[in-house]
Amino acid sequence: KILKLNLYNYCMKKLIRNFLNRRGYDIVKTGIPYIRQNKKSGIARVGKFDIAMPGSNVQLVNYKIYPDLNRQLGRLAATIHQKYPGMTVVDVGANVGDTIAIIKSVADVPVIGVEGDEVSYQFLEKNCKQFSNVSIVKTFLSDKTHEEKVSFEKGGWNATIIPDQKEGKLVSFKTLDEVIISGGFDQAEIKLLKVDVEGFDTIVLRGAGKTIEKHKPVLFFEYNGENMKAIKEEGLPTVLSFKQLGYNRILFFDHKGNLVLATDMKNEEVITWMHTYISSQKNLLGYYDICIFHEEDNSIAENFTQEEKKYL
Repeated sequence: KILKLNLYNYCMKKLIRNFLNRRGYDIVKTGIPYIRQNKKSGIARVGKFDIAMPGSNVQLVNYKIYPDLNRQLGRLAATIHQKYPGMTVVDVGANVGDTIAIIKSVADVPVIGVEGDEVSYQFLEKNCKQFSNVSIVKTFLSDKTHEEKVSFEKGGWNATIIPDQKEGKLVSFKTLDEVIISGGFDQAEIKLLKVDVEGFDTIVLRGAGKTIEKHKPVLFFEYNGENMKAIKEEGLPTVLSFKQLGYNRILFFDHKGNLVLATDMKNEEVITWMHTYISSQKNLLGYYDICIFHEEDNSIAENFTQEEKKYL
């Protein structure tokens, strides 16, 4: 019976795939499970902390399927902390505080969290009550201060901003440099800047030029080709520009947090090919997490790279 059932399943899958192929479609395994959204909020265990999330936030289930999700960020923070015990972390796109929980699980360092989405910010406020030395700021960031009409996709869990001059909502944007100065954070020893804002990442980094030049933090940000295309953002020139600021080592992680490539910023051909792949509709990763180290922190880059090899 089992043999007959397996044969039946195989034949059905082949029949369906042939049907789709004749119409120009195909089925490709990506390693990204389909996760049904839930209306009820819940609790996810993230590192050493329980983090409340709205039911619409797929991370609520993701952290159960992948309990080690985003742990490379925690290992990165721990490695930086060894050299800079007085470090401060800036978390742009703090969402509900899950990445703050990951960082706090390895080092009780000050964190500045920035989140613009209304629903996510409400959960962020609640979750941050269990942490010490966390400052949160509610605002959207860009490369300049301005107001713009935008629409939102995946609001309430992974807000993606799309410029929309016809039917969009008028939203105010600040730069990270403004947030750091106006919030009185400029005297902090900012040594890790994490950005995860669904395609706006390189835009936000351009608005953090003064902060990056002064503090030379390790940069850790999402690089989502699909979302960048949607807003017509060409992120590659921004990535390559960090070489002029003394940044030397660059690491690429896949969407599950596995190290894919480690190279130098001078290796522009390889970096460009990585950009070309993630910008292609045929890519199977969805996005990269990119980590870039200043030349003053070559030792941190080397230690972190060797540590990540253990998890491959």
